[in-house]
Amino acid sequence: MRNSCFAPSTAFFSRVALVLLAVFLLLPPAGNALPFFDSLPKFKVRVAEDSELQEWLREALNEQRKSSSVLKSYEDALDVARYERGTLEKLLRSRGYYDGRVRQTVTDGEILYRVVPGPLYRIKSLEVRMPPQLAPGFPGVGLQVGDPLEAEKVTQGVKKIEEYLAANACLLNVDVSYKATVIHSEQAARLRYRVKESPQVHVGQVHVAGLSTVNEEYLRKRVQLKSGDCFNSKKVDAAKLRLLRTNLIAGVNASVSEPYEGTVDITFDVIERKHKTVRLGVGYTSDEGAGVSAGWEHRNILGRGEKIEVETRVNEVKQSIKGELIVPRFFRDDQDFSAKAESSNEERDAYDAESVTIGGTISRRHTKHRTFSVGSELKFSRVQEEGEESENYNLLSFPLGMKIDTTDNLLDAHRGATVALEVRPYLDLKGNSPSFVKNTLVMTGYLTGEDIRFDPTLALRIKAGVISGIANLDIPADERFYAGGGGSVRGYSYQALGPRRLIPSDVAGEPPTLSDPIGGRGLSEISLEGRFRFTETWGGVLFVDGGNAYENPRPQFDDLYWGAGFGVRYMTSFAPLRFDIAFPLDRRDDVDDSSYQIYVSLGQAF
Repeated sequence: MRNSCFAPSTAFFSRVALVLLAVFLLLPPAGNALPFFDSLPKFKVRVAEDSELQEWLREALNEQRKSSSVLKSYEDALDVARYERGTLEKLLRSRGYYDGRVRQTVTDGEILYRVVPGPLYRIKSLEVRMPPQLAPGFPGVGLQVGDPLEAEKVTQGVKKIEEYLAANACLLNVDVSYKATVIHSEQAARLRYRVKESPQVHVGQVHVAGLSTVNEEYLRKRVQLKSGDCFNSKKVDAAKLRLLRTNLIAGVNASVSEPYEGTVDITFDVIERKHKTVRLGVGYTSDEGAGVSAGWEHRNILGRGEKIEVETRVNEVKQSIKGELIVPRFFRDDQDFSAKAESSNEERDAYDAESVTIGGTISRRHTKHRTFSVGSELKFSRVQEEGEESENYNLLSFPLGMKIDTTDNLLDAHRGATVALEVRPYLDLKGNSPSFVKNTLVMTGYLTGEDIRFDPTLALRIKAGVISGIANLDIPADERFYAGGGGSVRGYSYQALGPRRLIPSDVAGEPPTLSDPIGGRGLSEISLEGRFRFTETWGGVLFVDGGNAYENPRPQFDDLYWGAGFGVRYMTSFAPLRFDIAFPLDRRDDVDDSSYQIYVSLGQAF
């Protein structure tokens, strides 16, 4: 595929500035609208002498516009104004302004809301009624006499009572209600919370019903409720969630028996999931061509949540088949074991490689967001570089890993960050090459402006790699670092960036030519994306990538090749479907054949 050459930039900062400028232009000020994506009229909110309340009302009204299906049915700005006036009056009451007034005017299709909030109503009396034996230790609802009567803080008081009861009582039913009596003549309110009477009970027998193939004892351990425990409805809800997270259960209900002798029995009625799945997939990139994948998965192969997966992938340059067994809660609840076997054949520009790999890894969750792993892997390979004889390797490695992950979604993160570090020592059992250590660090970060139109997400990825202990050409070619391609620097062909050798010409007087990339001992990559959601199902992205591989084992960020582009995202129920087109900003004559690259796959680029 060819297109007119994308003009290269002369300075990195100018390239980044162009991308950031494009991102900025796509972010209109909150409260304004782009004609194609939003037909609602513009609006302004004016509150005399209260800028904080004015800004809060403006943001709340703008947020309401995003989700209101009623507003979408109005075509006249006057109808929109009348509807939103009622919304603003409700918002005022939620902040304690019960005498607030709103007037709206429409001029040239733009709405102006003039708000007179009136006096702020405050709490005149506050009472909390609960069983006498529980009241002495209660720290309060977070409100006191004289505070404004704000709806959010009042409902937070209910949550504080529920949390206190969950930690200090064994009530069969936790029923907390409140009543706020507004006194207009005094511009005040009486607030009363009430805990309904309920017996205190403990857990009796715990049963799991509805099973056919899943081991019952395995699920009972996941419930984490034992006979004699203090009964708590929130613990029951948490147990249901843990059952669903085993990925073996499609639905679960919990029934609690009538109290007897101060105890209750709990029965979890479950519906097992279908444990077998067949997957088919297709993808396309300009450098690797079209590809297909197929997979089969069984998530309960031995009755305790063990998963076995077989997958094959085929494209023009690589064919592979892989099998993996995952054993959850391997000897302890926070530990998993995985074993894999893979056979692959690659026909790259830099090398041809055939390999068989077997290995196993133990992963332990140290905290909610931090995981450590240790394993071993044996790889048998035959590798042939350009112009060289093929060599056989028997590599034994011991990968050590650490990952911190605070993101909210594995395939489409909107917030959070990840840090993944792997240190992998290698030993060549045949003695063809000295031992070496391959180190890789990948960091990503995500930040979403949820209050800004189109929910823009700024995504950043940084990757660095170092191989130490061995000369570059002594490392098997398929283990060296390369840059370029859809998961690296978009705009350049796969593995197109990095050191190359000079090949002397066979013709006297002719200059030497460059070989294909030979890979290196150092790697540096950086990617920046601006992602946008135009509708529930469609989104877009602007991106800039930079990277390079180096013969010396020292990552650098001042000698990078840059690519930039844009893409479209279609949001499926599983993950975004990605279509990207990227252009090399440092296109090299006689090296980079195409002036653009296309990528189609499932999931975000990172």
